[in-house]
Amino acid sequence: MKLTVEVPYGDIDAMGHLNNVAYLKYLETARQKYWMAMLGSTDFWDVDFVVAHAEIDYRSSVSMGEVLEIEIHVTRMGSSSFDFTYIVRRGGGDLVAEAKTTQVSFDWKSRAKKPLSAERRRQIEDFEGRGAQ
Repeated sequence: MKLTVEVPYGDIDAMGHLNNVAYLKYLETARQKYWMAMLGSTDFWDVDFVVAHAEIDYRSSVSMGEVLEIEIHVTRMGSSSFDFTYIVRRGGGDLVAEAKTTQVSFDWKSRAKKPLSAERRRQIEDFEGRGAQ
C-alpha cells in the first residue's frame, strides 16, 4: 500500500528540514490507513495492536512542501506480533528513509497481548496480495 504526505511547515525544525520525530507521525498515519483499508473500517477500536518497537534509518534531508510517498507492507508475522516495513521516497523517487515497526496483537478489554489469529493472518495476506515472510 502507498500513500502520500505533503510536509507541512509545523514539521520543520530549526535547521530548516523535516524533524526526525515527524517521521514517526507519518508512519503512524501509514499504519492507520493500511489497517482501516484492510478491515474496511474507520472505528479506531478495530486497531487491535500496539507498537512495541520502532526503528528508522534516515537517508536524505526533506524540506517544507515536499511530497513524500510512503510504502508500507507486512514483512513478518509471529505468534502474537508482526512487522510493518516502510520505504519513504521523495515524490516516489529518491530514498528518504527506511523504517520498521513491530506491533503486538492486543485485546483492549483484557488489556493484554493476544495471539495473532488465523483470521487476521489471512486478512493481512489477502490485503498484501501475497504471503508475508
